[in-house]
Amino acid sequence: MYRVGYIDDEPTQFENYRRSLWRRCKELELVLIEDCDSKQDILDKIYEKQIDVLLIDYKMVKNYGFNGTTLINYINDSMRDIQCFIMTAVDTEQITDGLVAKRDKYSKNIFDTEAADQKKEEELNDFIQVLLESAKVFKVRQQQKLERYRELLDKKHRGKLGADEEEFLELYKVLSSYGMVEKLPQNMLNSEFEERLQKILELGSTILAEHKTE
Repeated sequence: MYRVGYIDDEPTQFENYRRSLWRRCKELELVLIEDCDSKQDILDKIYEKQIDVLLIDYKMVKNYGFNGTTLINYINDSMRDIQCFIMTAVDTEQITDGLVAKRDKYSKNIFDTEAADQKKEEELNDFIQVLLESAKVFKVRQQQKLERYRELLDKKHRGKLGADEEEFLELYKVLSSYGMVEKLPQNMLNSEFEERLQKILELGSTILAEHKTE
């Protein structure tokens, strides 16, 4: 099962889109990202709901204060591997800010196949395959991240993490959110914290040793 996140400040058609997608592909589940006040809230929800690919409405300024293309730019700063698609009720040619490639813009009308139009049905099926492929690629990339995380975790255990600590913490954040590694308190992943803890343990050992010799 792959999770398709749906972000829209007025998601009135969400249930229709969800059912349309589910009828045609049982491997894809459309998940609404809601109750957010900022870009960071949305990013946190993506982690929380373990989303594999995203559909984002273009016109969201009215309720969010930013458009979908700006949101994609923000999301990809933190999650470079997740594929995001713009969904719009206007002509895709009107989206001219240059933040999203033409191939990643789709009309919301693509879900409108109730008239049994064969061409529209084919277009939707093609779009579904794009979503499925994008989600699968994301999963593979997550596995690569997991392998890199394990390499860095081994270096950390040997006290040789050094300049790779920032990468290690970023990988931990993503992978733990998706349930791929064990969640730990954030401060326990910081080398400075571990150094302080080690000094406390060494001090405790010294005190015990002194008491034994008394």
